[in-house]
Amino acid sequence: MWVLLVAGSGVLVGFAEAEHYSRTCKKVDIRINYGAADVLITKRDVDSILLKTAGILKGKPLGYINTCSIENAIRKQAYVAKVSVYENNEGTLFIEIRQREPLLRIINRKYENFYLDESGALLPVNPNFSARVLVANGIIDDSYIKNPNYRVNILAMSDSVFYDSLLTNLYKLTMYITHDKFLKAQIAQIYVNEQMEFELIPRIGNHVILLGKAEDLDDKFRRLFAFYRLGLNKIGWNKYNVINIKYKNQVVCSKN
Repeated sequence: MWVLLVAGSGVLVGFAEAEHYSRTCKKVDIRINYGAADVLITKRDVDSILLKTAGILKGKPLGYINTCSIENAIRKQAYVAKVSVYENNEGTLFIEIRQREPLLRIINRKYENFYLDESGALLPVNPNFSARVLVANGIIDDSYIKNPNYRVNILAMSDSVFYDSLLTNLYKLTMYITHDKFLKAQIAQIYVNEQMEFELIPRIGNHVILLGKAEDLDDKFRRLFAFYRLGLNKIGWNKYNVINIKYKNQVVCSKN
């Protein structure tokens, strides 16, 4: 009896697999999760990848569709963080994509543009779409072309020795600014000067904020917040052209 049950189950599974193998693809459902980022990859881009990788999918038997090959092809696209390809019993092929989220647009000394994303990876600029993010420029020699697979070593960032990397410092500073509601709204640009220190350009006020190195950020921005609240709110936001917070326990200003 047990032998018959096992054999019967095997036959049923075989029929189910054969039916699934021959079932045609009736629909391709592409879903892209952009998170809080602007659009960098579209369904049309994914359709183009599918056509090159697997041809026309609609009407093709599901058994002839290599989902792993499709996943690998889409995953190679620079703006894709995660991708999952699977089918259901109704003949729909689902393609779920999570787009990378750029945090910073970097313009180096040769005027090359590229992004740094939330995972610390470098991304190329999309000529058709522009992400509205913080901008960094100045004395920056790093290039996306020379570092296409670069990724900030986030796990090692607690060790100060890694802060010597300009890209790591930019990532650390950008993450701090992006995750603070006030700073995200106030800071428009990061400038790297000849001393390899950071200057911040705000959206409100005709001043430059001299930050120095990307260290002791809690203390530096605490002093900046206090000066904004107790100083500039009373005397006006255009009183000074330079606000220097790089020295400990000090806020040094230069008047216009």
